[in-house]
Amino acid sequence: MVAALVYVMYAQVQPTYTYALLDARYDAHQYARAYAYFAGQASEWQVRFPFHTRILGPWMAAQMPFGSIEANFIWLNGIFVILTVALLVWYWQQLRFRAELIAIGLFWVLFHWKGLVRMYLPDPVTVDVTGYFFQAVWLVAVTRKWPFWVLWLTASLGALQKESFLVVVGVTALWAWWAEPQRRWFYLTLFVWLTAIYFVVNQLFPAATQDWRNNPIITVLRGLKRYATQPDLLLRLPMSWLMTFGGLWLAVIGYPFRAGGPVVIRYWLLGSSSQSESSRSFLSSRRRRNLSHLPLAAEVVFFHSFAWLLLSVLGGGDTVRILFNGLPFVLTFLLLGFEQQARWVSWYALLVSLPLMRLWALEPDLGRHPALTHHWCVECWTWQESGGYWLYALVVLSGYYYLARRLGIRPDEPHKIDPRR
Repeated sequence: MVAALVYVMYAQVQPTYTYALLDARYDAHQYARAYAYFAGQASEWQVRFPFHTRILGPWMAAQMPFGSIEANFIWLNGIFVILTVALLVWYWQQLRFRAELIAIGLFWVLFHWKGLVRMYLPDPVTVDVTGYFFQAVWLVAVTRKWPFWVLWLTASLGALQKESFLVVVGVTALWAWWAEPQRRWFYLTLFVWLTAIYFVVNQLFPAATQDWRNNPIITVLRGLKRYATQPDLLLRLPMSWLMTFGGLWLAVIGYPFRAGGPVVIRYWLLGSSSQSESSRSFLSSRRRRNLSHLPLAAEVVFFHSFAWLLLSVLGGGDTVRILFNGLPFVLTFLLLGFEQQARWVSWYALLVSLPLMRLWALEPDLGRHPALTHHWCVECWTWQESGGYWLYALVVLSGYYYLARRLGIRPDEPHKIDPRR
């Protein structure tokens, strides 16, 4: 209900891009061509790489009855926003997160300027919103061990939505090889199946321009070359990460001088009850502490959060949007970290994040006002433009460490998350 109200409220006030005037390099133009094909408005498939295999979202939008492409995508996105938020909130409740953490997570999803509502109402012609839902289903299905057919169906649809879902399944297979030997072959087989789906779709819906370099591996290598030739871009990454999840990163920083290092990673390494026998034997050689057990979800979201950090680096420069695309995993990972800390830490993280949320501004119609694009592109900022945010981050960290010395970060009550979940 809350998600629906927020979506409708922003839909009334948020301007939508005038696509006829929008720069031709925007992704929406490619999705519009796919939509036109599925809606019977175009007789030929003329979609460029890598958008040509992302067929599910445009096909679903073409089935909507609201006339214009913008209206169809807005309604489709609205449905998936509500489904995604409902599933995530339910899942966080199943993990027995504190009520304020669920509220913080909900606030982040609905009101962040790159979130499900504020990012995709101005630019609705996209496949990203459906991707959030499939990732959320995958997270729940894997950690709660839903039937194999649910995992297979979710993965198959997710791969038709966007090729990055192959990474999601591949990372899950990697995690299973380490910690879930009973299912490792299933996930590996599923990854091979999705790879086959990708190549079949690539043949049925070929890219408008045929080039041997049109494949995900070359895309990753291009990203690596970009940083090799422009190493200063690496220094911009922390700013993009800061603008994506703001003060919520305090969940994994921990308090190294008293608490022994990053909270979630430390608990994951030493306290997870769902580790395989091989990993337990490996860890038994290390000094262990009497730590509360984290749920199975902690292992899964740890692997996936790290993977999305890498994707945000190699994904072509759109770091903030790509990292936010991994929200079901990354946000759950961060909330798990706050569950291990005192209540004041999560409230402090939310408070210091408010200046980064751009709550007072609406994204303009960048078709009519292209000069304002720079303001909404963190990766485009000069060092002078981002300097104030760097200074703010230092102030936030100083305040955190000062309060940690005064108040401590250990939770006031025993950890209560059910480790079987």
